[in-house]
Amino acid sequence: MFGLGLTLVLLSATPKVSVGPPPPLIVMIRTEGPPAFLKTQSRLHEELTLLLDSFVVLNTPIAVPDFPKKPLAEQLAAVLPVAKQNDAAAVVWLSEPLPGQLMLHLVAQGTGRTLVRTLEFDRRSRNESALALMLRELLGTAFLYEPVQTVPPQLRAVVKATRATMSNAADVAPPPVVDTPIAPPAPMPPPRVKHLRLVALGLVDGGLIDQLGQSLRFGGEVTALFRFENRLALGLSVALSGQRAQVLPDVAVSSLSVPVLALVTRSYAVGDLTLWPRVGLGPELTVTQSRQSVPGALTTTTGAALLGVDLAAGGGPLTVVFRLDLLGRLGRAQLVDLPAGDPFWRQPALSLHAGIGIAWEGL
Repeated sequence: MFGLGLTLVLLSATPKVSVGPPPPLIVMIRTEGPPAFLKTQSRLHEELTLLLDSFVVLNTPIAVPDFPKKPLAEQLAAVLPVAKQNDAAAVVWLSEPLPGQLMLHLVAQGTGRTLVRTLEFDRRSRNESALALMLRELLGTAFLYEPVQTVPPQLRAVVKATRATMSNAADVAPPPVVDTPIAPPAPMPPPRVKHLRLVALGLVDGGLIDQLGQSLRFGGEVTALFRFENRLALGLSVALSGQRAQVLPDVAVSSLSVPVLALVTRSYAVGDLTLWPRVGLGPELTVTQSRQSVPGALTTTTGAALLGVDLAAGGGPLTVVFRLDLLGRLGRAQLVDLPAGDPFWRQPALSLHAGIGIAWEGL
């Protein structure tokens, strides 16, 4: 009876041992490579074990042939089951895609998401201690925005140290973050070409070469163009310009010209402006009348050629257009004085067109 009482007293006096949660686990995937790479990989495991002394750093191979040569998406598919099987906080591996170049990968499993961090550097300028420090900073960055209650105490210390480092070096950008699964961004579709372009302008037309009498005309022009995918455009322009000129004190001339030209042009972007160099060819109809001439009314049709440029400014379907053209003629209307028989008015061989208007693009 006395022995039983003594046993109960001894049991009650024994201190209670409380077993806390196990330390977080970091899985380091061991990959194959040249001897120098294997040496760096082994030293990295040692430095990481010393630096994260409150963690368990497990060094394990991966049963995937040519693992370092596979695309990153396939590497992730291989290491994620290993991390989940060991309930690891993170998994890390080293690869050497090019001689003298190392890439450190870290996958941190947080609440409902997986982050991938990749650093690229030259082995000659970095040692294993620097690799381990980078890895610890990446680990803290990965859990930086996780709820505190879901992060183990050992990880909280790493996160706190990372936050302090970031606040002391705010001008240093953090490593890039890529959510898995990794997929290249979809290419942006090219802007759709608006095939129809309509231009309406007011024109001033003045003679440059070999004209008689006043040559200044006023009128307008309408141009319709069809644009192709390579920005080349074909179209048609119809202009109408006229004048009523007092050639002599008692001699007046009325003239009206209608050139109809087939056009070829192409657009070139210059900053916020668009240049449209253009050439054209077609007939020009001219009707001229004067009471002091022989004959009193003259109608001529001749070939005409155009060389010029449009300058478009503005955005959206409507733009402001400035036009400058040279219009040459093969034949010209000419009026002869009734009593003397001398020419007193002649259409210029080369005219300058200047205009301003509005262009619309659509369809």
